[in-house]
Order: sequence, then C-alpha cells, then structure tokens
Amino acid sequence: MPNKLVISGYGWLAGYLATSVKDEYSLVATSRSEEKVDAIKAQGIEGVQFTLGDPTSVLTKHLSGATFVINIPPGRRSTNLETFTKNMLSLIDDAIAANVSHIVFISTTSVYGDAISNRASDIITENSPTSPETASAHAHVTIENRLLTLSEKVKVSIVRLAGLVGPDRHPAKSLSGRDISAGNKRVNLVHILDVVEALKVIITKPLSNKVFQLCSAAHPKRGDYYVKAAQAFNIPEPTFSDTELAPCGKVINAEKSWKEVGISPTYADPYDMY
Repeated sequence: MPNKLVISGYGWLAGYLATSVKDEYSLVATSRSEEKVDAIKAQGIEGVQFTLGDPTSVLTKHLSGATFVINIPPGRRSTNLETFTKNMLSLIDDAIAANVSHIVFISTTSVYGDAISNRASDIITENSPTSPETASAHAHVTIENRLLTLSEKVKVSIVRLAGLVGPDRHPAKSLSGRDISAGNKRVNLVHILDVVEALKVIITKPLSNKVFQLCSAAHPKRGDYYVKAAQAFNIPEPTFSDTELAPCGKVINAEKSWKEVGISPTYADPYDMY
C-alpha cells in the first residue's frame, strides 16, 4: 500500500504538489467546493468536501498513519480570525486523536512582520523571533506555537513560505499600472516548483518539530523588480516612489532550510521567475 497523504485545502499550491506526488502516494484532498471536489476526482485523486468548522470525521477517517498537509488560508480580507484559529486548532487535535503520523503546516513568512526597526538585523533566519502584525500572521503564529508543543504526540513540520510565484501566477500582474509607495523595499519571493520539490522531501523524510522557510536567495528592490517584470509580461508598468533610496525591509534568508532539504533552488533569483 502506498504511503498515505492527505491535503486539506486544495488550492493553487496543493494542485502543484498533488500532481507531482499522486503516483507515489495514496492521496486524499479536500475542498469546500463540490465542483472542485469533482475536479479533484477527475484527476484520479480521492476528493472530500470539507469546510473548516464542519465536523471533522469526514476528514479524520483518512488520517490514521497518514501525512497531513494543512494548507487552509484564513482569507486575505479577514480581520477577526478567532473562529478560524479555534477551528484550525480543533482540526489539529482531532487529527492527533485519529493517529495522524505527520503534520505539515503551510505557514507564511509574514509571521516575522515588517517592523524590523527593533531588530538587531534585517536578515531573517528560521531562528528569528516572530513578530506578527496582521490578523492572518497572528493566527499563523498561534497555530505554529500549538503544533510546536506536540512533538511527543506527532511529527510536525512548519513550512513558512515567502510570496509564491509560478508559471501561471506573478504579483506583477496585480500591481500593473498602480502607483505604489516604498519602491526601495526588498522583494521576498519563492517559486512554486522549488516549493514542491522541498515539500516532497519534507513529506518523505519528516524531522519532528522542524521549522523551514523557503525563499529565493536574491532580494531586489521591488521598484526595480516589478517594473522589469511588467516589461517582460508586456503589461502596464507600476509606478513606485522611493526606489532610488537604499534598500530596506526584511531579507528572508532560507539558506539553512534549502540545505536541510538538500535542494539548490532552480529559481534562486526572482529575475528568473518570469
């Protein structure tokens, strides 16, 4: 019997991951949408309709001995995430009660915040303290902290992702034609294909209570980068202020995490991502 992999939250990232591993695992994926579940099944994957906050039994019955990838975002516009956080913690507790083997939580580098003025350095490593500023980041930190207390019960991997880019998604397209401040702020991006390769290693060789962060090695100013990206896509360029100023903002240093998973990212430079 192939190893069991359950992915809750079958969005853009999960689609790439599932396509890459579906021949190697007994794979189950969830979505809130009945239409999306049908599309999952059409790919030869067992699809389960599940919305966070629903009774978890429809999901947990698949979790015994499985690796469980939790990839449920709180929603970009949500500001009150108490219910989301409560439901996520309940899902984790129910997964453990169902004898899940390994939980992989997809988190975000936004847990570090942007207010680096109180830090000794703007270089962010896996050991840097979290400093969440948004409701979403606070929710992610709460969930991470709960998971990190569970090492005696389950293997846990937390994967903090920088801004995701892929063949069919690039932030330059949403920024096209806009007037934007702080062009000297550094860019922290990671390519979906590099993320999938790292996740495949993390899923296959779980290391309990490990925090990974995935980001490219280069961090150009966004006022330079997104203008050139717009030119490459042949779309209206955004206009940034302050691009001529010295670079500012956090730098997500993922060197340690890439080394731990044994991967040299193919897209180490954001200029290779379009």
